[in-house]
Amino acid sequence: MSSTSARALSGYRRLFRARKIVFKGDHRALQESRLFIRSQFEEHRSETNSQQLEILFSGIDEAEHMMLHEILQGKLNESSGNYAIKVKKEHTNDGVKSPTIEPVTSATVEQATEATPKVEITKTKP
Repeated sequence: MSSTSARALSGYRRLFRARKIVFKGDHRALQESRLFIRSQFEEHRSETNSQQLEILFSGIDEAEHMMLHEILQGKLNESSGNYAIKVKKEHTNDGVKSPTIEPVTSATVEQATEATPKVEITKTKP
């Protein structure tokens, strides 16, 4: 097995392990992520350009990091209507469990929507 093939297989396995951790208990997310990861690897299976391969390997590293450190899974608390999440040490920038996370509610969504700058076209070029 070439070193490129070994790196690709290692990256594939790392992404599959990360998705199992992140989407534990969410069968739909597990299925969709499996299909997506597989399709991306199939799409680039015949890539031979070394620069493009390095970009793809970097993308694998970034995707794994994002899944393990930047995605939180929440569960709906039916009595309050809010989602409960468990923030782990790896989800914070400084490794300290003290992030401020505002719950997503209809009020916070409305507030975020209102805060979004409006786009207005004032002049168009012919």
